[in-house]
Amino acid sequence: MSIAYIITAAATLIVIARLITFRRRAGRYRPGVALTAWLIIVAMPVAAVYGPSVPELARWLIATAMVALAVGVIRTDGNVAHLIRPLRRQ
Repeated sequence: MSIAYIITAAATLIVIARLITFRRRAGRYRPGVALTAWLIIVAMPVAAVYGPSVPELARWLIATAMVALAVGVIRTDGNVAHLIRPLRRQ
């Protein structure tokens, strides 16, 4: 088990835990954002499980992407709408 795999697994657990414990409070329900959060929760473990079967460089790229996503989710307090806000058209 490599360090990249451990980093990927830790980032995956952090993101999933934060998204599952997110509370909307008085915010409105948006189906597209909820679907995006669900896809993140489903796709992250898949990438973590199949990550070890790829070459070493790809493992580190996956780990870097997972850590970047984990930092983004933590900075937005688990709010996926705020996470994808820079991608919206103005």
